[in-house]
Amino acid sequence: MQIEKYIADKITSLCEKRDISKYRLSQLSGISQSSLGRIMAQETVMSMLRGLRK
Repeated sequence: MQIEKYIADKITSLCEKRDISKYRLSQLSGISQSSLGRIMAQETVMSMLRGLRK
């Protein structure tokens, strides 16, 4: 399994388990909705994570 798919699936699973929307997750985490959307669309996660370190 690709890391992008694993991360997107894990986020979806945890949101369902905790009964929160992805919008609410973006509010709680401080990650913008657009960044979260790119993660969920399985775009290049590793390059996005590198950007968060800055």
